[in-house]
Amino acid sequence: MQVKVEGYDWSRYNGKQKKTVPLDYYNWDGAERYTVNAYIRVCRDKGSLHPDNCSVTKHYKRP
Repeated sequence: MQVKVEGYDWSRYNGKQKKTVPLDYYNWDGAERYTVNAYIRVCRDKGSLHPDNCSVTKHYKRP
């Protein structure tokens, strides 16, 4: 799972095969709480020699 908020790089949250990836992580930079735009995508790690397969990036916007 990869998450990106406005003005920051992608944050990666790794899971284990055939297990649920918990999404209750905190990023401790206070400025991230006040962002308007966020992006999320799911990726499959294929190792260091092959590129990752990622889903379409979804955009979320705070009203």
